[in-house]
Amino acid sequence: MGRVSGVSVLRGVAVRRDGESVEITGFRLRALLALLAVAPGVVRRAEYLADQLWNGEPPSANALQALISRLRRVIGTESVISRPTGYLLDVDPALVDLTRFEQLAELGTPQAAREALALAGPEPLAEFADVPDLAGLARVLETECGRLSRQAEQAPPPFPTPTSTQPPTAHPTFAAAPVAAPPPSLSPHRLIGRDAVLSEIQDRLGRTRLLTLTGAGGSGKTSLAKAVATAHGAAHVAELAPVTAQAVEAEVYAAVGGRETMLAATAERTRLTATWDDAARLLDALGDRTALLVLDNCEHVIDAAAGLAAKVLAACPRVTILATSREPLGVPGEQRLPVAPLAVPPLGSAQERLVSYSAMQLLLERGRAVRPGLGASGEDGAALAEICRRLDGIPLALELAAARFTALTPRQVADRLDDRFRLLTTGARTALPRQQTLRAVVDWSWDLLSAGERELLAVCGVFAGGAALEDLEGVCGLDALDVLDQIDRLVAKSLVLAEPAPAPEGGDLGMRYRLLETIREYALERLAERGGEARARARHAHYFADLAERADPQLRGPGQVEWIYRLDAAEDNLRAALNWALAAEDADCALRLCNGLGWYSLTRGKQFDLNRTPKVIELADRLGAPRDSAYLRVLTFDALHAFDRGVPPAVAVVELDRALALAREGGWRDALYSLAEIGGTMFSGSGPEALEAVFERELARLAEAGDEWGLAALRMLRAKVFIDDEPESAEALTALALAAFQRLGDQWGIVNCGQTMAMLESQRGAHREALAAIEAVLPATRLIGSSSDEMMLLVMAANEYDSLGEPGQAARMLGRAQEVSRLRLEDHANVYMMTYECVRARRAGRLGQAQRWLDEVTRTAGKSFIGPVRALLATQQAWIMLERGDFADAEAQLRIAFEYSLASHLDRPDLGAAIEARAALELARGEAALAARLHGLYTVARGRVLPASATPDLAETAREARAELGDEAYGAAFEQGRAVAADAVLEACRALFGAGPGIVPGWWSRSTLA
Repeated sequence: MGRVSGVSVLRGVAVRRDGESVEITGFRLRALLALLAVAPGVVRRAEYLADQLWNGEPPSANALQALISRLRRVIGTESVISRPTGYLLDVDPALVDLTRFEQLAELGTPQAAREALALAGPEPLAEFADVPDLAGLARVLETECGRLSRQAEQAPPPFPTPTSTQPPTAHPTFAAAPVAAPPPSLSPHRLIGRDAVLSEIQDRLGRTRLLTLTGAGGSGKTSLAKAVATAHGAAHVAELAPVTAQAVEAEVYAAVGGRETMLAATAERTRLTATWDDAARLLDALGDRTALLVLDNCEHVIDAAAGLAAKVLAACPRVTILATSREPLGVPGEQRLPVAPLAVPPLGSAQERLVSYSAMQLLLERGRAVRPGLGASGEDGAALAEICRRLDGIPLALELAAARFTALTPRQVADRLDDRFRLLTTGARTALPRQQTLRAVVDWSWDLLSAGERELLAVCGVFAGGAALEDLEGVCGLDALDVLDQIDRLVAKSLVLAEPAPAPEGGDLGMRYRLLETIREYALERLAERGGEARARARHAHYFADLAERADPQLRGPGQVEWIYRLDAAEDNLRAALNWALAAEDADCALRLCNGLGWYSLTRGKQFDLNRTPKVIELADRLGAPRDSAYLRVLTFDALHAFDRGVPPAVAVVELDRALALAREGGWRDALYSLAEIGGTMFSGSGPEALEAVFERELARLAEAGDEWGLAALRMLRAKVFIDDEPESAEALTALALAAFQRLGDQWGIVNCGQTMAMLESQRGAHREALAAIEAVLPATRLIGSSSDEMMLLVMAANEYDSLGEPGQAARMLGRAQEVSRLRLEDHANVYMMTYECVRARRAGRLGQAQRWLDEVTRTAGKSFIGPVRALLATQQAWIMLERGDFADAEAQLRIAFEYSLASHLDRPDLGAAIEARAALELARGEAALAARLHGLYTVARGRVLPASATPDLAETAREARAELGDEAYGAAFEQGRAVAADAVLEACRALFGAGPGIVPGWWSRSTLA
């Protein structure tokens, strides 16, 4: 087995051994190699490796040794050395990419900074978020990359010093001449972001005799082919763009050196036209020579180019052909290599990471050529990133956009991209006419299409975010086989991208087809020219309304996961359909869409129609739409979403009551109606007895109707509502609901039941069991794509680990939650995650950090969250003020917390939290007896005594109060607080918090304690 010749860890773990790539499979194996590779030659203690790889949990016996043995089998025994205390990686540090990164970072030049950033990639060590030291190194690298990004902007990148690389020698074409750098005269611009593609081309040409680079117009196929030809040395480039099919053979013959012969023999050729054979002369000229023949821009002469390529391959065994075309040649033995656009910064990318994306690098370099000093920070950076995204990273389009920086700022260019075909018209004068404007680039492809292909491509413009094959069939109005044939040809011609649809593990949801945004804009223009846009958009909207209605019942059964994936993929189309329905005032279509997507929004944790449903209802009311079940369900969903829109609970309840009244009049009663009845009762402040009565009534009605899913949902909700009052009943109800959801195959219900089970275990102090309940349902959150539920469970797990005295594990859970939070902004779960970070910082004495977390969560929550969340935030603010000695302000915050805990319905945990903090406040004021009484009142408010591990703040205050008073006095005061009747708790709290008149026991006032 050969020696290791290279190790990469930054962009993903990879090893080269004697120049060959070695696959490293398995997360722990990659993590082990990374831990050794970041310090080559340094002994890593076995205990250290085990702790890092198994997150502090002791692995099974010999697990580490088994992993080491696997690594040795993969990369070579001589590369992994045992020492008495551990293991080391025996490779030259210079062979590790991290070492090279550090060396480049130390040079301090803009060019070195750019090279270092390219080496690191967008997120170095990203896969190791669960390996503590690697995650810490990733954060260090992220900071360093931010510094390098600023350094990289200090000057435009110079032309790189060419370096020679010896390509594979498997094919004689490459055996003759090493690859040399192209001279500046042939390559005025460096190929940004194309190193991997160039390596792939060289590798492929060592294994095949015909390689065709395919891709959309302007993607850089010609530039790549010419770079390879220049590097090869023994290459001939035939530029076919300006020739007709009849002239292909002559042009290629001229390119391989026959031009002089042709000029000298013009007269003879004219006289002997019948016998002159360019192909024969070409084959004779190539003969047994070793050469690379480049056939550039074959798409408009595809048949002639394919025929000639076949002849050359058959007659000239030492010739390799590299072709560029918007579709493959279709010659036996041909390999196709699609040339993708450059990588673009995703929406929401950190500004310091923007320049690590190749599209951004190209736009900056070309932009600085006309506007020196152009930077990637601030508003310019945001606008440049937007341009990259909207132009899909197509190099030619980016260059045309950069040319506009002579007269426009990046923001002005970005804002004008809706009219991109008129904007991007200033290409190089030396370019072919079809490369000088964006429209000309696409016109060239359009002109090569058949009438049927044009018709389908134009209609594809109405799809947002792509389409499945059945979507195309449903909207285009063509025969299914016709659609398949046409879309297949459009994919082959690089006008449509085909990608496997996201699917659950082991599933197959077929392919999806999408247009680059520039092609889509062009297709819509052509559709409008044909007068077909209005009809196509109407068919599109009604088709997706049908899809939403078909999906709705599937979301509460075994098809749930598959249909969630289908709707996720169709979300842009669903949104576009709803926008069209509103604009066209098609109330029926709008209602069908909102009705069909109501449960999807709930299950998926999304509210994509949150701000549109009021407009839909207003439209339906204005047009006098029938009050059918679709209207009533949309009205109900809208009333339930009112809380998320920041509507005051009293107003939201009025809206909900109206929806329920209309539903009763119309005779519509299903599980949604039952949930709405319960929600209305909860938030109207009717009290637990009224709420219990509604639960009983609706459970009986759903049982009579045989609605198994509705029964499970209500039992689950009842358990959540009464978990503090009746924990045993809540557990039984959750078990019944869980069994039903499992029978039905409803993963959303399973997740919610798992949350309740974990809460029950935690309140008993069974924190390991709570963690087991969380771990059991975490995979289901990922299955249904509910990042909101996943975040909530991870925060709950962090709390359990803290309760067990394992802060390291808690931090890991919160780290995972933060990764998930990047997918969702302004979300309930995100609020709870940040609040718990605040709690942990405050308990650790980091008050400044705690306040920063609280400020951030307050900004995130805004006005869209109802009472309980606001109560939670006010209580945490009170704790911080208390720790700082601001007793009066802390007391004022607790008054606010109390009021919010009652804002919609009695929230026992939030009420208890306010009492708990008030007890700590009284203890700090020297009122230990009052603090003890409040501890007793806390147990009444929560309905039971919770274990100390579940209430660490209360437990700490209790220890201090007991130490000050003594066990007997503390116990007596505690019992006084616990003696308050359950139905008198609220009155006592109103007096305590100064929120209104209340019944004040004699011991309650501080003045009676003297």
